[in-house]
Amino acid sequence: MKGKIGYLVVVIIVFLVGVLVGELAGGGLKKKDLVLSNGQSLEARLGDLEKKLDGMLNVGPGALRSDKAFQFNLEKTPVMGKSSAKVKIVLWSDFQCPYCKKMAEAMESLPKSDPGKYALYAKDLVVHPSAMLEHQAALAANAQGKYWEMHDLLFKNQAELAQISSDPGALKLKLADYAKQIGLNVEKFNADLEKDEFKAAIEADKKEAQAIPIDSTPTVFINGFFHGYDPEELKTKAVEAAEGAKSGGVETKLNSIDQKIDRVGQYFEKLKKAQGGGEPQGPQMGKEYKFNFENTPVIGKPGAKVKLTVFSDFLCPYCDKMALILEDMQKQSPDDVAIYFKHFLIHPTARLEHEAAMSASAQGKFKEMHDILFKNRQELSGIAQQGDDKLKEKIYSLAKEAGVNADKVKADLDSGKYKEQVAAAMKEGQEAGVRGTPSVFVNGYFYGYDPAALKLKVDEALKK
Repeated sequence: MKGKIGYLVVVIIVFLVGVLVGELAGGGLKKKDLVLSNGQSLEARLGDLEKKLDGMLNVGPGALRSDKAFQFNLEKTPVMGKSSAKVKIVLWSDFQCPYCKKMAEAMESLPKSDPGKYALYAKDLVVHPSAMLEHQAALAANAQGKYWEMHDLLFKNQAELAQISSDPGALKLKLADYAKQIGLNVEKFNADLEKDEFKAAIEADKKEAQAIPIDSTPTVFINGFFHGYDPEELKTKAVEAAEGAKSGGVETKLNSIDQKIDRVGQYFEKLKKAQGGGEPQGPQMGKEYKFNFENTPVIGKPGAKVKLTVFSDFLCPYCDKMALILEDMQKQSPDDVAIYFKHFLIHPTARLEHEAAMSASAQGKFKEMHDILFKNRQELSGIAQQGDDKLKEKIYSLAKEAGVNADKVKADLDSGKYKEQVAAAMKEGQEAGVRGTPSVFVNGYFYGYDPAALKLKVDEALKK
């Protein structure tokens, strides 16, 4: 309903702006018409309308205001271009974020074209914990004056680095190879890689982001102002700032409103697609998927009337929430609803947790291990950055706490007994079109990501 109302608002605004533009172009508006009956100028009224549109556009994570100039500490921040440049672009980014890679390419084009006019500042916001070492590597390269060379290599090899990020030893070797490629003193780079000062700098950036608040990447500010998430529009805003484009005047206001209407329209188009319209997102609606439940952990009675198949990741916060919602459904109909847990690792460092859950499942303790892993999700995410040995120690401790035989879990993890089963579940999800977690299927059918819609479908299936 909200989508329909919002879209109607856009249509009305488009109509009114169209009429106004037509009047201006045709000379239908006289000078007296530029002052409203309440004494307010048309320009001022358009400014109010633009602010309302800004409110509608602030729908992304953090709901950042576009009418406020934010201040940042840029003293030790890596910069491309001259610090004296008229236009300062501050980019908060994560090396494992695919959208950050695209945004970085777009923003870098500005200082590369004119370093005296544009300066790009790179701020660290580690959303993917497994990217932490990459951010430290960039700062270690910065210590030798090669930040942007390392920055570009990290983004260029994003997919490969994500795959090996669960193995700190392999990751360090790869980073050292990059250091050699860009002409760094490799011995110094390796020594600097885990310096406390670099970790502290990354943590300081994180705290600065949280205070604003910024909680997603990429997020860009141009001379302190937030202008949304579209790379092309951000480049346009940067060029306007460099050229000193006038902010006043009816025509300028109308052009600005027109651009923002386009953005609102794009937002509602995305919303419509997410709700089932347009091109399919993820698994197809209305198609029955067949899953192999032979080695799949189950919460509830196997063979229950309603089978909830959830593709999940123990380090995913949304999976944690969905697990509670699904378990509530199962508890309400314990004889007729069963939850089948499928592994789908968005976070590579969750691999050991998933294998441990399978080991617990073989002991008849899957739910106990499942619940304790989600309960300690944030702590496990942090420990994963310290290496597999530390992570295993924590997993064994949690296994004991959950009443699972920790020695058996240790033996299974050391032997990699369940590695192939976890990989097989991942492959099954990919073949079904799963692209993110949690993805839930009710008796083989995908109904989107809304828990209320899932509950409705479960109730319908119970009545059949």
